[in-house]
Amino acid sequence: MQLGFDYVLAVETGDDVQAARLASEVQQLPGLLPAIAELIVFPVTALSDDTDPCADSFALDEVGVIYLMAIREWATHAPAAAAPGIARTITHFVGQVLAEAPTDVVQALQALRNEQVERARAVAASVVALHR
Repeated sequence: MQLGFDYVLAVETGDDVQAARLASEVQQLPGLLPAIAELIVFPVTALSDDTDPCADSFALDEVGVIYLMAIREWATHAPAAAAPGIARTITHFVGQVLAEAPTDVVQALQALRNEQVERARAVAASVVALHR
């Protein structure tokens, strides 16, 4: 997960050398990037249990579903070429929806990466504890 986010960050910052190195290291990158997009998009677009649904919330939910379906299809049918475009799509979403300002995309992505890595570590620790 961390390497996938690092790839997205490398694409966002224009570090082609780092992006190429990570792409060759992370062979499951075409499958990993849609999963990263899902972690970022679903919390923003999915219907919430906290508020009463309205027409706009259903539309936003459906837009999020369509967005993620398109990314998954792209990764499935053109895995070699999809990674940079999916990374740019993720960064665009973060810049337009999650970052305080378009210039804060890198900081927002780093915060998202750190949050997901901590969650993954907690899950891994729980699994290890269960098997002891």
